[in-house]
Amino acid sequence: MGTNGSGKTTLFNILTGFLKADNGEIFLNERNITNKPPYLLNQIGISRTFQDMRLIGKLTVKENVLLAFTNQQGENWWNTFFPNAKVKAEQLHNAEKANKLLQFCFIDHIAQNKADEISYGQQKLLNLACCMANDAEIILLDEPVAGVNPVFRERLTEIIQNLKAQGKAILIIEHNTDFIEQIADEILFLNDGILTRFENYESLRNNPQVQEAYI
Repeated sequence: MGTNGSGKTTLFNILTGFLKADNGEIFLNERNITNKPPYLLNQIGISRTFQDMRLIGKLTVKENVLLAFTNQQGENWWNTFFPNAKVKAEQLHNAEKANKLLQFCFIDHIAQNKADEISYGQQKLLNLACCMANDAEIILLDEPVAGVNPVFRERLTEIIQNLKAQGKAILIIEHNTDFIEQIADEILFLNDGILTRFENYESLRNNPQVQEAYI
């Protein structure tokens, strides 16, 4: 959490390689990943969403998820024109995995709809399904429930709770206090370049420095 302009998304961009850090270092399981490119960080198990969902509107819901899988042999041009048995087996495996992701995210019934034809809440669910496509251990979500109605917020909450139960580490930027109280194991408040840890939303809300920052 933090006020507008405090640097929350900037921090996400640094952690995921979209911006280079001016100083300091980033470690993942004792491995220095400072200023690694986004594609490499994605391959080693970090995935994220953006406030602008970056879906391909003319592709179907399922095709967007299929496109999010990394290191597909079918991406090589020669396999596109001359797919061998291994490539075909991978395509079948990915299709089955995509179906499971869509079901997990409550959007399997719209798998063949174009991404620009589904509702905003459904696009949020699809965005999360694409984020999960590489089975990342660390997932960064930038305002996952912003602008969605209570029905889709509950679905997003259930998905995140299920991911937590699977042992995923999830870092969330969010302003919706009801959602934060429901989902957060702890809260990090960013202000003036300093992260302060709070055990719950109530302790954050009653903190004088936090109150001053919002005023």
